[in-house]
Amino acid sequence: MLPFDQWLPQALMDANLAELESIFQQTEDVEVNFSPWYLRERMKLLADPGRWIEGYSSRRRKLDWKLIALAAALLLLSACAAAAFTGQFSQWFPWLGVNPDAPEASEDIMARMGTVIEQSQTADDMTVALHAAVWDGETLRLSVTAEKPDMPEEWDEEFWHRSHIYWEECRLSLRQDQLEDYVRKEVESRFAEMEVELPPAELERSIQDKMAASWFLFQPGFNLIRREGDKLFFEVTMPLAGYVEQPELTLHMERLATYEEENGAAVTIGNGERTGPGPDVVILGGPYDFTFTLDKMLQPVIYEGTIALTAENIPLEFSRIKFTVSAVEADFWSPASIEYLLSPNEETRSPEQTYIEEEQAQAMGPQGLWMEDGTYVDFSDMGKSFTMSQTMDGTAGEMGCQYPHVVDPNAVTAVNLGGTRVELRDLERRAE
Repeated sequence: MLPFDQWLPQALMDANLAELESIFQQTEDVEVNFSPWYLRERMKLLADPGRWIEGYSSRRRKLDWKLIALAAALLLLSACAAAAFTGQFSQWFPWLGVNPDAPEASEDIMARMGTVIEQSQTADDMTVALHAAVWDGETLRLSVTAEKPDMPEEWDEEFWHRSHIYWEECRLSLRQDQLEDYVRKEVESRFAEMEVELPPAELERSIQDKMAASWFLFQPGFNLIRREGDKLFFEVTMPLAGYVEQPELTLHMERLATYEEENGAAVTIGNGERTGPGPDVVILGGPYDFTFTLDKMLQPVIYEGTIALTAENIPLEFSRIKFTVSAVEADFWSPASIEYLLSPNEETRSPEQTYIEEEQAQAMGPQGLWMEDGTYVDFSDMGKSFTMSQTMDGTAGEMGCQYPHVVDPNAVTAVNLGGTRVELRDLERRAE
């Protein structure tokens, strides 16, 4: 039998004719839906082509032209920006953003932190499917759909936007033997950040108290992304640090609804008791339970050092910059006493204060990233987040911004902070 690389040129042509000719003819009007098996095999191949081939060889399967054609077709699709789809993770998590100039690179980044799940359950004519997860070491995101025949027309985006989503009976739980390890590392990490060293007995008490409240520790949030026909598309998110390897989680979904009062009143939880409105219109009853293991994570990258610069005529010192797949955050301090004004005429200005307005605040924070391939990711026009609090000797805070599309945090070489290029090689990368 000829080696794989000798089959590849002919296989590419055969695969294109056999698998893709009719698809490419329809790309302007039709969204292609490949089978789950096809997509799973595609991602296995893209993740590790050698292992994919060896897996078939080790099972003594014959590598005939159809199998070679499939492999070639998968490779062709992954590199072809003109294909009818961007990729499975890009479809499941479109709100993370895809680089229009390199959609295959965005798909690769998502796949490197993604887990294919593809589980579904049906109750009361409602079929709920958990498609996949992506995990950046800080936030877990799940792609969920809910579908039922003759879904009421009023269950649209506007219907959901008129009310908060009631998800209080939904939860994520960590496998019990991993839970204590997770909570212990989280408590120890929090006290370490505050530079507080507790006596062993007090530390253990704090860990056990948090273990008892673990139901609230893993409380997910739901966001309706869109509706297509009789199907609702949800994003489920929850903070999840990388304290344990390959965490096994169970998503419990029950009584997803609107609140009984329009826009809802604040729900409070104290001493184990809840106050506030309950569910009104129940969209899905359930219960539905999905158990899965996260096998991939693309964790944040953190740099520390002293970065002195001036932005909007205000002296700033940045000390810590964190890059995730979807956002950048930078900690800063300024000797100036900075006051943020919602409106320029809102209060009398004091000569001892440095006042900034919205436009200035937006210009002070991160504006873009330089990547190791020489490209520049510009997010100067995107809304920035910032927090500021006055200290005894100035102002401390944090500035951040979402990227327009996913970024590999390991491939960032420099950051634009308030118009100044800061080289990351001049800083210290914190140990993982």
